[in-house]
Amino acid sequence: MITDDITSIERYFILLYNFYSTEENVAVMTTDIFDRTKDSQELVYPGTRLAVTEEFISGSGTYSDNGYIFASVTGAVTIDMEKHEITVISKAKMVIIPKIGSIVVGNISNVSRRMVSIALRFIDNVETYPTYTCVVHVSQIYKGYLESADEVLNPGDVVRCKIIDAKTIPLQATFIGSQLGVLVSHCSICGGKMDKIGRDKLKCSKCYRIEKRVTAIDYGSGHLGYKL
Repeated sequence: MITDDITSIERYFILLYNFYSTEENVAVMTTDIFDRTKDSQELVYPGTRLAVTEEFISGSGTYSDNGYIFASVTGAVTIDMEKHEITVISKAKMVIIPKIGSIVVGNISNVSRRMVSIALRFIDNVETYPTYTCVVHVSQIYKGYLESADEVLNPGDVVRCKIIDAKTIPLQATFIGSQLGVLVSHCSICGGKMDKIGRDKLKCSKCYRIEKRVTAIDYGSGHLGYKL
């Protein structure tokens, strides 16, 4: 049972997790157990699978279900190896102003041939309020030529991009970079989770449809955080 107070975006990720989780298919957001060999302050979001209950105690900001411990809030993981306890310290909403070079995470709200619009949720690993909107021109999706943005991006995709112009409204961003691109995606036909089967190629676990996405190198890892 989730007992911590959660924000609207945290509730959104939990609802998304619950919607796409089935007995046969674990949601994309929880594909990997948190890597405890990394820095314990890594950013995770609700639904990220952190550990197994046989090894750790579920601390604040987490909940246990079916033998696993999951994050219940957006924040930084803290691991107490002496107590064998894992917690997530919530990152409070802050008024943060994006700048050139800021790494941002959000959901694609609209896709056209020439441009995509993104509702931003995080700026430089910090949850932001109020939210911003940024756009990515088709020329900033691939290093090479791309005829239409809707060939490799879909509304609802969770993406990570970099701000290249912070003076315009909306902000201008780019997907060019190995750690930039789609982090979470679902089938445009049946809504099933999409597994990565090759460079920028995903396959639906339900209907087996293959679709193209411009993916980040850590697609499907369950981590939104970025090493600044």
